Parts: sequence; structure tokens; C-alpha cells
Amino acid sequence: MKRNLLTFLLLITVFAVQAQTYNNGWIDYSKTYYKFSVGANGLYRISQPTLAAAGLGSTQAQHYKLFRNGQEVALYTS
Repeated sequence: MKRNLLTFLLLITVFAVQAQTYNNGWIDYSKTYYKFSVGANGLYRISQPTLAAAGLGSTQAQHYKLFRNGQEVALYTS
């Protein structure tokens, strides 16, 4: 009897457990993303030659988006 109860509780536990999410639901796999590493907090400028070297020279600035830890961050372009 105890064994049947233990087996039943184990099965209930197995079905109740869910995988943890990785918070990457914001990723659109049909798009290309670029990562620019920074050394410390602050204000950074990514120059036109750097963008051109990454293959983004012809992309208009209003199409850029900035993400940090899966959240979109304000981006000021000029």
C-alpha cells in the first residue's frame, strides 16, 4: 500500500514539474543580432566605421534596437 502511494505521489510530482524558462522569448530567430562588449557602465558611441566593419554600414539608424538582459533599452541615434 505504501509503495503504491509513493509511486502515485512520484508520478504526480513528475507531471507537475516544469522546465525553467531562460527569458529569451524576446529573440526573433529570423533576425540577425550583434553583440558589442563594454568594459564598464557609461555612455558609449559606436562609430560608423565600426558598424560598416560589422556589415551594418547601409542600415538606417532608426531600425536599430538595443537590448540588455532581454529588455529593450532606450537608444539615441544621430
